[in-house]
This record gives sequence, C-alpha cells and structure tokens, in this order.
Amino acid sequence: MTLAPVSRPGSARRKAAVAIVALGPERSVTLLRGLDEDSVRALAHEVAALGPVEPAEVRAALFDLEAALAAATSLRAPDNDYTRNLLVQALGERGERIADEVNRPAPFTWLAEADVEQASVALAEESAATVALALAHLPAKPAARLLSRLPEALRRKVATRVAQLTTLHPATVSAVEEALQASVTAVLTPSVQPVPGPDVLASMLQFTPKGDEKDLVASLAAVDPELADRVKAALFTFDDLAVLEARALQTLIKACDTRDLALALKSAEAAFRDNILSNMSERAREGLLEEMDLMLTVKPAETAGARKAIVATARQLEEEGTIVIARPDEDAAA
Repeated sequence: MTLAPVSRPGSARRKAAVAIVALGPERSVTLLRGLDEDSVRALAHEVAALGPVEPAEVRAALFDLEAALAAATSLRAPDNDYTRNLLVQALGERGERIADEVNRPAPFTWLAEADVEQASVALAEESAATVALALAHLPAKPAARLLSRLPEALRRKVATRVAQLTTLHPATVSAVEEALQASVTAVLTPSVQPVPGPDVLASMLQFTPKGDEKDLVASLAAVDPELADRVKAALFTFDDLAVLEARALQTLIKACDTRDLALALKSAEAAFRDNILSNMSERAREGLLEEMDLMLTVKPAETAGARKAIVATARQLEEEGTIVIARPDEDAAA
C-alpha cells in the first residue's frame, strides 16, 4: 500500500489534520462525513503522521478554520439527494428510514391544494372523525375554509372531534389518508377553471335585443337579486363611459354629483379624464378641477364607491330613456 505523502508544516492539509485532532472525535466525525473517500484517506494519513504539535500551531489551525467559516456568506443550495446522503452517512439504515419520512409529503397536502368547493362537497359525505383528522393536518387557513363550508351539523361534530384529538400513530394517519383519498379523488379535479358567470352572461346580453336583456335580468333578479346586480354592473362599467356619445355623456355628467366625479377621476388615466372634461362647460370644468386639486389623498374604496354611483346613475338614465348606451355591433360577436 502506498502511503500519502506527509504535508509540510503550514500546508492546508496539515492545518486540516491539526484542526480535526484539536476538535476531538465527536466533532470531527461530522466534518469527515461530508468528505469523499479519497479526501478522508489522505487526511487520515496526515493525522497519523502528525506527532506532537506545538500549541501555537494548534491555535493557528483553529483560527484559520474559524476565519474560513466566517468568510462563507452563503451556502450552495442542496440538491434533492443531499439530505438523504447526509442522513445515511451519519446514521446508516436508520438514516435511510428518516430520509424517507422527511421526503414524504405532509399528510393530506393534496386536500389543501384542492378546490375548496369541490373538497367541501366531498368531505360532507365522510364521517366527522375522518374529516377532523384530515383538517387537523392542514394549515389553519385552508382548514378553516373547508370547515366553514361543511353542513352545519357536520361542522359542529368536526370541530368537537378536532378539539378532542390527542395523539395518533403515524400508521393510523396514513391509513385514514389513503382511504379518504381513494374515496374523494373521483370528485376532485387537479385543476379548476373559474368561470365568472355574471361577466359571461353580461357579455351575452350585450348582443341580445334590449327587451330580452331587461326580461332576462328581471327574471334573474326574482331568483337572486344580488347576482342580478352583479350582471348589471358587468353590463356597463365606469370604463364604458368612454364609448358614450357626447350628448349622452354630457347628460350623465350633469346628473352626477361633482364630488363623485372628482373622486372617480382623481386616479383615472389622462385620456379618459380629458374626455370627460372636454364634455363639460368651462365653469363646470373649472369647478371639478378645483375639487380634484383639494383632494390630497383618495382611498381606493372612495374611488370605487364614486364610480359605482356614476354607473348607477347612467343605468337609471338609460332605463328612463334619457340616454342611450351604445351596444356592440352584432358582427363583433363572431
């Protein structure tokens, strides 16, 4: 067997050997486990050949080690195998088992990532004990969203069960998770495409005859007034003021409160604001600009409220027949 040559005093390898010995076996083993086999072999030869070491050299080696550690301002991002290799090197077969546990996803993670509405419907068919165990393993916010959407009777039972939980064997948790996932997977979809119903209906109604639009919105209001209001809001928005004919816009401006106009236009784009101002008399324009100048800060809620009031006024004027809100050309529906 060829022995590795012994380094000269002051070399990096000798300093490492001195530091390893000075740190002692318990601390040194951690450093050695992070080295490859060739490096460990070379360092072992160096340690074996050390002999007596002067205190000054020991201090210098430890000082250099400390300085090198202090200079490391960042760490390389470990790859997927880093944790497993570290645990296996340190603990052998026991480390392999721990690595499997570490790399295994947290229980019921898939449930936290599912669509809330679908998941709550699926959970409503399960026992309170199963649902409680599942929610107890989720982060607080997704667990709360699911809990609040359960039927009232089940929700109360689940809350009680969660409060009564103490300790559970990991095997029990795994078995319940596996059974629950098998039960509800068919109901859950990996991704859900949201469909903004009011906006979709509003886009359809823009191309229907005016009488049909009113009839359909009225029938919807009889079933769900709030939903009907959302459809009305989508039919005509504040940005749609830009497409009003000059006469209709001028009529609307006169019907609106000056403060609402100022709040609505304070953060509007310059072109949009100039279009509104150009349809006002000089006196009204000056008053509006003065009102806007006096508003140092405007909260988003104030802007939204003012714009909502202006849109409501526009819809009221249209229903009265005072103004006509232009509708898209039929060819645009293609």
